[in-house]
Amino acid sequence: MKIRYKTGLGVFILVCASFILLTTFLTGPSVSTFTGAMTLAIGIGYLVRPLAELTDTELTIFALFGPLKKQYPAADLRFVDGRLYAGDKKVRLAAWVTNTDDWNALMQKVQSRGGA
Repeated sequence: MKIRYKTGLGVFILVCASFILLTTFLTGPSVSTFTGAMTLAIGIGYLVRPLAELTDTELTIFALFGPLKKQYPAADLRFVDGRLYAGDKKVRLAAWVTNTDDWNALMQKVQSRGGA
């Protein structure tokens, strides 16, 4: 099961990047040109790349860019006060960044395995 970024967040970042690039084209090249291009790449990444993937054996959290990823055994996953834990370690997966439907599906799968 793929867990995606919130679409509205990606669109908001793209709108901000467009504004930055528009103003830098009107005022001339500067540091803002690099900032706008970088923000544009981040916004596209939010819309294209998955945030995480849950399989039967593990939860894999991907970096936005690059091959880095963190893996947690699915058997150790549990929710405490709306936060996801793998054993005693908190999993760095924020609900406000995650697509709401994907977050709810993740909660149901983890809780159905006994990770309440």
